[in-house]
Amino acid sequence: MYKTKDLTPEDLSKIKIKNQAEIVQFIGSELNLIEAHQLIKKESKGFTEPNANAEKADAYLYAIYKGEAITVTTDSQDIVSEWKNISKKEAMKKFEDEEKVYALGENDQKILIESKGLFSLANKFAIQVLIKKEAASESLTKEQIRILKVKKETELALLTLKLKQKQKRKSA
Repeated sequence: MYKTKDLTPEDLSKIKIKNQAEIVQFIGSELNLIEAHQLIKKESKGFTEPNANAEKADAYLYAIYKGEAITVTTDSQDIVSEWKNISKKEAMKKFEDEEKVYALGENDQKILIESKGLFSLANKFAIQVLIKKEAASESLTKEQIRILKVKKETELALLTLKLKQKQKRKSA
């Protein structure tokens, strides 16, 4: 039910959140992942009870932890994810630019590359791109992806604030 229940404060403190300035503009304070995790734990009674807001915040926090905060969910479903095969040279460059790169294994199984040493073990590579359905040939720019990531981080921060407000009302 809760994906972040086994995360420690040390795990969360290792995560670097870019664009804190933009998050401050939206919510008035920086996003603190440790505080968010503690609040999720408290609202879910130690990750044991269902709570819609806590579960949603948990999903966002886990996405940030896994580096998948650019996942797009829209009501109109006009943006979809696709895989694009790339050369080893291009994969190495994207990895050095801190972009997610996947090695393609048997049956096109995708394995996230987490260190340079993994490049010697594979010959085929791919990246995940987000595209609009009506403009399937146009992929998102780095700036658009950055904005989507900030949006997800902001949504998590807003859920954290909602949970804090709910907590204050309960204790008052």
